[in-house]
Amino acid sequence: MPPLHQASAHTAIAPGGPVMDIANDKAAAPPSALDLLKLGIENAKMGQLNAAADVLAQSILKDPQSAEAHDALATVLLALDNIEYACKAKAKAVGLGNNSAADWELLGDMFVALGQADDAAKAFSTALALQPGGSPELERKLQIVAAASSFAAPEVNAAAIPADVPAAWHNVNLVTIEPEGNPHTASFSDLVSSFESALRALGITVRTRKNEVGVEGVNLLIGAHLIASPESADRIPANTVIVNLEQLRGFNIGARPVYAGLMRRLAVWDYSPRNIAQIKSLMRTPYVSRFKIGYTPEMTRCQPQTPTTDVLFYGSLNDRRAAILKGLHEAGLNVKHLFSVYGAERDAAIADAKIVLNMHFYEDSLHEIGRTSYLLANSKAIVSECGPDTEIEDDIREAMIAVPYKDIVASCVALIRDEPRRLALEKKAFEIFSKRSQAEMLHDAIVATTFPPVA
Repeated sequence: MPPLHQASAHTAIAPGGPVMDIANDKAAAPPSALDLLKLGIENAKMGQLNAAADVLAQSILKDPQSAEAHDALATVLLALDNIEYACKAKAKAVGLGNNSAADWELLGDMFVALGQADDAAKAFSTALALQPGGSPELERKLQIVAAASSFAAPEVNAAAIPADVPAAWHNVNLVTIEPEGNPHTASFSDLVSSFESALRALGITVRTRKNEVGVEGVNLLIGAHLIASPESADRIPANTVIVNLEQLRGFNIGARPVYAGLMRRLAVWDYSPRNIAQIKSLMRTPYVSRFKIGYTPEMTRCQPQTPTTDVLFYGSLNDRRAAILKGLHEAGLNVKHLFSVYGAERDAAIADAKIVLNMHFYEDSLHEIGRTSYLLANSKAIVSECGPDTEIEDDIREAMIAVPYKDIVASCVALIRDEPRRLALEKKAFEIFSKRSQAEMLHDAIVATTFPPVA
């Protein structure tokens, strides 16, 4: 069998039929990569293996990023006893997203057949990390090849990891989707930093990545709603948990088929019971778990100072938010509004504010814990909109001034005029929030997570 790049690019076998010269068939429309993939699979099913390999190679030439085509070619080449090129095709398929524990185990078996002990050990180690509950057979294979290789499996402080944390979670990739030219992805950094610190506190090995999922362990994927194409979404592997931070009201999940498809296919984490109920209903998936947002010492980093701004609000504006800011100005308060400001500049503005204001974008909303958690960790007095239908945890409500929309301006004015009360609220905010261990909360989320079966 010739190498992939040397495969014929002009013939295909019709199921049950003769060779068709596609390149010279002026009447027929050129077949797509998907057409060729389907044809190659049909040829393989009929036992026409050489023809199937040829057609699948053509499909790959048209779409080199198709994990399915590389995987199908690997299967056919393996049946033809061409292990070398089957292994290359399988490795490519794994790299493109077909990377379940079974895929890695098969790749390891191929490396063993080729006498590549180091590569086999890496493959078996990865398969073992992806196998919930472990696998005695995989452990046996790894032990055999490791003895003949120089590979050292990644060191994990297993003694520090709680016993009920599955082996697959011993290595976690914190992945953020950050499209070029989108400055708002900087808003992910607080949560990523908190998650990283908390996971390490559990003894878990953590890697942070941008726009690149890992094949080992578990990917916690933040910002998946920013994935634009179905092709990119299809390459997200099964060892991935979608971390949803979006409020479904107003988000219009129905107009985001790529994101909806990911939610249907993969495990999902969400911080809101209301969101979770909607996701389970709309996506028809039971694989949705709750995570809570808590405290890590690394979150406390705004330097205390004597503030000069009365009220700070940061975020996008709509009519209902702008009306409140106008009311605060008219009440004589010194108000600052920031938009698309992150990092050190945002932190400096927070430190310089007596009150930080939190408002819903929509009337019927969820409390924006992703935003206020950072403020609570830095001892800020918060006035937060909290209507009769706002979803908010009891302890978080107690850590701030939580009032209906109509009372926001009056509450801010009253708090600015009562400095002892404001200072007491700052102290109370930190005392309450610092009791919420992010490590314990992530542990609970991990243990509760179930992954969908791989099709």
